Amino acid sequence: MPTTSPSKDAAYDDGAVGVYLHLPYCERVCPYCDFAVIAARTIEPAVEARYVDGLLAELAGRQNDFAGRTLASIYFGGGTPALFEPASIERLCSAIRAAFPTASPPATGAQDVEVTLELNPSTVERDRLPGFRAAGVNRLSIGVQSFDDAQLKRLGRAHRAPVIDETLAAARAAGFDNLSLDLIFAGPEQTRADLDRDLDRMIAFGPEHVSTYELTFEPETPFGRALASGQMQPCDEDQAAEMIEQIEARLLSAGYERYEISSYARPGRRARHNARYWQRQAVLGLGLGAHSTEARSADRPHGARRSNPRELEDWLGAVARNPARAGLYEALPVETARGEAVFLALRQPEGLSAARFEAEFGGSPRTFFEMPIRELCRRGWLVESVEGDLRLSAEGRLLADSVAAEFVAEEGG
Repeated sequence: MPTTSPSKDAAYDDGAVGVYLHLPYCERVCPYCDFAVIAARTIEPAVEARYVDGLLAELAGRQNDFAGRTLASIYFGGGTPALFEPASIERLCSAIRAAFPTASPPATGAQDVEVTLELNPSTVERDRLPGFRAAGVNRLSIGVQSFDDAQLKRLGRAHRAPVIDETLAAARAAGFDNLSLDLIFAGPEQTRADLDRDLDRMIAFGPEHVSTYELTFEPETPFGRALASGQMQPCDEDQAAEMIEQIEARLLSAGYERYEISSYARPGRRARHNARYWQRQAVLGLGLGAHSTEARSADRPHGARRSNPRELEDWLGAVARNPARAGLYEALPVETARGEAVFLALRQPEGLSAARFEAEFGGSPRTFFEMPIRELCRRGWLVESVEGDLRLSAEGRLLADSVAAEFVAEEGG
């Protein structure tokens, strides 16, 4: 059997860390949402302070696990992080920057650390935008989901279309020049004409980044239970595939590049934090339900994961007992790492480098996945180069989840 010693190639581990902070409070829990969230129209100051103190304690306990790494990105996700006061966001940003140095001296023309904050269109969050900008946030991810009121209502969203326009205008007025908008497609009763109108509005506004997500029915959500009982029906698979092609054609013609299955960006505006997950780089996750991607080392040659408790009191209690070890730890087995290395690389247009795969795992992709690769190439879903590099075909991109399952479910022989 080939050896499994990891590569020392600097491109394999960039020597940096991204920090994800989960802020779970949300005005309304959407019926399709499976994240660790807590419904709260407003957050009491004492509740907010207690949660921020927990994040800071966990940061202090966990930073040694990522010692010596420079800071690549900060991402405030949720939930709805914009329900927190700008002062809390500033306090957290300052602590993270103190824990991890930035690259110095910066390269000519290099951008500052990417600091993203998620928000939903609303009056409360809109009024805080100047404060967030002053706190160090330089990128917003806005949960638009649709510009159509009927579709927003079917999705169970709290906002309506006029508030979207007001929020987007306020974001620009506050000085944000890096905006990412989320769009959900293949939603209840949505037609391709409906989607075209959403894309018209999206393109007309001109965000720097767009994330598109096909509606999924997670089992333990209201939508998932409605699907199981026959009260809801998913979008027809063929129509969903047509919508994927429709989105790609519209956004590419508008000057965006597709750099990941669900992600489009203007040149130079790819999401640096999100890319860390696809490239299997180190991410420190803090907060309720957060996940960390631990750096590779001699005793964990393919990295590790840590997942935090999803219940508030469980997480706060775990942090109080031992902030360095609040979550469940798993050193990645080589079989798991191999499968993830393939399907995460295939989410990106560059695909999987056979040379880099072999440097980490001691054999080519076909050494471990001969049968799946042969069958997927036969179907026309995978394209294989002479060197053994792999990437998804145009048809394969429409079936990316099915392709990924071939590498997660089995080890080829």
